[in-house]
Amino acid sequence: MQTPEAFVVGYSPVRAAGRVAKAESMRRRAWLSTAIYAVIVGVLWYWLRDTASTWQILLGFIPTALIVIAFLVWRYVELHSARKSLGTVPAGEALRIDHSGIHVDATGSAQTFEWSGLQEISVAGRRLGAGPDLGVTSTNGSWKVPVSFLDTLPGTIDSAIRAYSGGRRSLDLSGMDSIWGE
Repeated sequence: MQTPEAFVVGYSPVRAAGRVAKAESMRRRAWLSTAIYAVIVGVLWYWLRDTASTWQILLGFIPTALIVIAFLVWRYVELHSARKSLGTVPAGEALRIDHSGIHVDATGSAQTFEWSGLQEISVAGRRLGAGPDLGVTSTNGSWKVPVSFLDTLPGTIDSAIRAYSGGRRSLDLSGMDSIWGE
């Protein structure tokens, strides 16, 4: 519930489920690419069987086959990681931004980061699994949560941080440049 006193960001499995759906789609595409590769190898083998030995043909296609297999394995790892992270999305309120600071749910125990003690608020991390993390660091400790677990986009969270901190703080999104720049 958004009020003038606070901006609330909740947990939501929707984007994490979207990551699983995308990983499944990419796995299917990888299998389609593998099937096309197998057909091309079969046609080339049939066409070249009189001019080259089977050993020569296999030697020519083995490096590419290894790359295709590695690609398939990567897609399965990506899918497994996305499914695993989907099962760990908590429920409830993730963080509350107000004029005093950022209040977070740190695995059941609430933690408050006052604006004066904040060192860094950023989004950075990995592409596998749940994706990049929203992290808050202060002199009192740190907290982080995958962005895909939240019901609000990082740009909106940045706007709330700027508004409630009186323009003194912002969300550092530079860590996402290398993650999403495909």
